[in-house]
Amino acid sequence: LIKILNDMEARAADEADWLGWLKLHEDVQSSNKIQRFADQAIASQKFDNLVLLGIGGSALGPQALVQALLSPLWNELSVQQRGGGLKFYCIDNVDPDWTEGILSQLNLKRTLFCVITKSGGTAETISAFLWARKALMEQLGAQWKDNMVAITDPQKGALRAFVQEEGIASFPVKPSVGGRFSVFSPVGMLPLALAGIKVDKFRQGLKAAYEELMDLNNLTSNKACQLAVSLYHADQKLGKRINPLMPYSSHLAKISDWYVQLVAESLGKNPQVGPTPIKAVGATDQHSQLQLFSEGPKDKLIFFLKVAKFKNAFPIPSDPVAGFTDLAGETLERLIHAEGDGTARALAKNEVPSLTLELSEINEFNLAQLLYLFQCMTAIAGQLYGVNPFNQPGVELSKKYTYALLGKKGFEHIEVK
Repeated sequence: LIKILNDMEARAADEADWLGWLKLHEDVQSSNKIQRFADQAIASQKFDNLVLLGIGGSALGPQALVQALLSPLWNELSVQQRGGGLKFYCIDNVDPDWTEGILSQLNLKRTLFCVITKSGGTAETISAFLWARKALMEQLGAQWKDNMVAITDPQKGALRAFVQEEGIASFPVKPSVGGRFSVFSPVGMLPLALAGIKVDKFRQGLKAAYEELMDLNNLTSNKACQLAVSLYHADQKLGKRINPLMPYSSHLAKISDWYVQLVAESLGKNPQVGPTPIKAVGATDQHSQLQLFSEGPKDKLIFFLKVAKFKNAFPIPSDPVAGFTDLAGETLERLIHAEGDGTARALAKNEVPSLTLELSEINEFNLAQLLYLFQCMTAIAGQLYGVNPFNQPGVELSKKYTYALLGKKGFEHIEVK
């Protein structure tokens, strides 16, 4: 493990490698630039809405953080209640009805589009970008560029060339930062800043997590190593290849989506090895998936996420009506804690192993530590499994077939029977 950690740190400085995400906390200049841009956009009062155009790692991270930190009815709040932060919408699929359903209801003149594609040519994202550009040009003419910001490779790709030619505001994603590891680059930080979140708090959390990761004299408390070894051992030694992530918080539900991509796309490289991540949410999935987890095949290692202190305890009203006395004097906070602890104990009784990670509360500092922990776990596990956790050849093959089915030039040689 020490060798793996030393190797990761050494490779982080290599722009040709894929560990640039390891030290993003050191990029103070980028953090300050993001915050200035967001502050100016908010202060201008030109925009009500932010529409993120992206897919996969260019959308899941921002969505996870937005759901974690903002009100579930954020877009319904007044501008005063939002503190000036923009409403947040995301188009992360090429479903035409879904896309039309969002864009047809927004005042595009007061909408800022954030197009995110590191390669600069992701078909799903570029198709949405082309639609947004056309609609803005129809309503704003030459001023359409003021309603667009791009996040892409600093030098390569069609989108980078386009934004430079057109003079569109843009932010770079380091070549050494892959999509599913990009949440703390401009990919995740710019949308959060435009919603009114101060991004420097994330950077502070990343710094603390990095220092813990690289404390080589204290590996017994190194959470990333513990999780990676547990994942690997459960899979290879115990046959427990199914790995649900089950946060006991609705605010953290999207983190499960982000986690599924991180683990599946990073470690799913060999038919013989690798965990299968699954999304679950407590206590909701106690009433759906828990039966399978508890009494189904004994092939699961479950990761629970627990929040020690919610912002609201939410007392359950006492009511003398017969049949409703068991919850008298309780709170929703105590109830969800008991649900989570009870589920872990019930699973243990049925010989289903689990690990619990606890956040003291949901805030930027803690979320940075949590997501960075999972990123480090995944990178370490990749070394244990002997796979490259930073590529995605299976995804690239799907893209080639897609272009072949569309009859695109250069893909005629691919059989699509």
